[in-house]
Amino acid sequence: MEKKSEWKLSAARSASFPEPAIREWLERAEKSWKGEEPFRPERTDGDGIRVKMLYTKEDLPYGTVPPEIRGTAWKRQGPANRWRSAQPAAGGTARELSENIGKSLDRGQDTVCFSLPETLRLEDLDLLFPPGLLDEYPIAVRDDVKTVPFLWMMRAWAERKGKNPPRIRGFVGFDPLVLPLQSREFLPRFFPVYEGWLEAVVASGEKFPGLRTVFVDGTVYERGALSIPEQLAFAFAAFVFHVENLRKKGIPPSDIFSKTVLAFSVGSSFFPEIAKLRAAKYLWKLLAKAYQIGGDVPKITIYAETSPVNKTAADPFVNMLRSANEAFAAVVGQVDFLHVLPYDRVLAEKTGLGERIALNTHHILREEARMHAVADAAGGSYYIESLTKQIIERAWQLFLEIDGKGGILSLLEKGEWFETVRNRKEERIRSVHTGETKLIGTNVYRDPKEKIPSAGEGKGEGAEVLLLAPRPPEEILSLVQGGATIGDFLEKAQIPDGLLNERLSGRLESLLAESRTFIKEAGKLAVGLIGFGDPKEHRREMDFALSFFAVGGFACVECGPVREAGEALGFIERTSLPVYCLCGSRKVELLLDTVRKIKEKGIPASLFSTAGDGKLAEAGVTAIGEKSDRYRILKGLLEKIMEMNGNEA
Repeated sequence: MEKKSEWKLSAARSASFPEPAIREWLERAEKSWKGEEPFRPERTDGDGIRVKMLYTKEDLPYGTVPPEIRGTAWKRQGPANRWRSAQPAAGGTARELSENIGKSLDRGQDTVCFSLPETLRLEDLDLLFPPGLLDEYPIAVRDDVKTVPFLWMMRAWAERKGKNPPRIRGFVGFDPLVLPLQSREFLPRFFPVYEGWLEAVVASGEKFPGLRTVFVDGTVYERGALSIPEQLAFAFAAFVFHVENLRKKGIPPSDIFSKTVLAFSVGSSFFPEIAKLRAAKYLWKLLAKAYQIGGDVPKITIYAETSPVNKTAADPFVNMLRSANEAFAAVVGQVDFLHVLPYDRVLAEKTGLGERIALNTHHILREEARMHAVADAAGGSYYIESLTKQIIERAWQLFLEIDGKGGILSLLEKGEWFETVRNRKEERIRSVHTGETKLIGTNVYRDPKEKIPSAGEGKGEGAEVLLLAPRPPEEILSLVQGGATIGDFLEKAQIPDGLLNERLSGRLESLLAESRTFIKEAGKLAVGLIGFGDPKEHRREMDFALSFFAVGGFACVECGPVREAGEALGFIERTSLPVYCLCGSRKVELLLDTVRKIKEKGIPASLFSTAGDGKLAEAGVTAIGEKSDRYRILKGLLEKIMEMNGNEA
């Protein structure tokens, strides 16, 4: 006789599981929907991208994934998805820099990656690049205008080596377009810098055919708050600008493609960011076709960095989580070089821990998560493939529109770029202030007891920028050979505002700094929270209010449950705080009675409420809710309290 357990097992083996129809799933989903907004199984986001709740194989935009998107194995019997870590070493002198490069390689870095010190000179390159180093590791230098004299130094260094110059791979990256993109005032000074860069690219190409020196810095478009399709469209428009100018120098498009690195920032939107990187590969192939590059099109090389825009000084350890999420997306999107920003980059005081965690993020993804084992982990995903196709189509359409307007330089000269970026950046920052865009630990789930460290960058202030003193190539080479440092070729200028460098949390952090200063002078900055009615009715509102005021550095003193206006009035008279927030949407009449008594007593406190009732507004009570502008309200409140405190003094 068959045992009961064996019978169950045999029944399970023969069971079939019919796939439910999408209509049935949607019907059940709608019945169980508890969201505040109406049930919408499909919507279009602000970028014009259609997003659905559920994807099926019918959403695959093509039968098989195009090989341009798929990616290829690095080498036979090697990792299928090999990205290289590009965590830059730094040092004030060549010796210090050389030591730090060695330390990064000992810790598992697989590129010679560093920032350029202004003190560097030709004879220092023997110290930086000892024999055999560049045979084993590619170089990865992403910097500013300092790369131009550095390329001339490398050329002179190679000439000193005679018949056996080093075989250098990797890239030395700087995009001159970043200068006028930051400020319209730099347009007149852009052209001599650009001409100097073109000459350096041509000269280095003759000595180092394996070194990529055409760097398209697409990270600037993410910092400008452009949408993902716009980031791609502007990046490829910038690439076309470089291609056309290098062609005038006699370099064919196929060689330019093989010498190019495209750089992108990877933000928090995990799946769209993966789709962005995959779309870039297809757009690369489309552009190569437009330039009639025959045969095997040079493979796109992508440098990515985790976004600096969403990093915060408040609760800075959350930046580790953000960067890990972004690095994961970059690896799934198959980038070639990846820079994970240290969590403490935004802080005024930095430690070695940030750099260590950033490099170890690569090791976790490679050695523990084994992300290098799969060439295209996102391939075939209904959702990601649908996103990729839509981004390709939208980005290509925008690219053609930019080209039709005369290209990227024309948009800069007409001022369209600056108007667009200013509007987009303000919209995005406002979305943080209203809570639509969440920054954990800053505008939501903020710890009111946390001591916020000082921010060191990204506050939206003007900044210093380096420019290139115009010189003919012969003079540059002569000066390099004569022992000139990189700094000898540079001029300094000031960016009037830091629009492109402003982080999303910058203004809220400035508000917290003001609050901190006030607390040092006045002793405290507190709000009284009064809960009306049963705790079950007002607890959620009080928690929201506590979180709301914590965004601006306000502590909260709680009172409740309150069932009579007299109780609330007693609490107010005992505490004598400058601000009170009345919580209890189901007790509006009790709230109104309390407000009347406060005014009868002549208490000069600012009143807020989570109730949002029209009668309360008529009585002079400011409503706060999920979509309230935290920065505007709390900034105004702090200024009012500071004014009152000054008058009392």
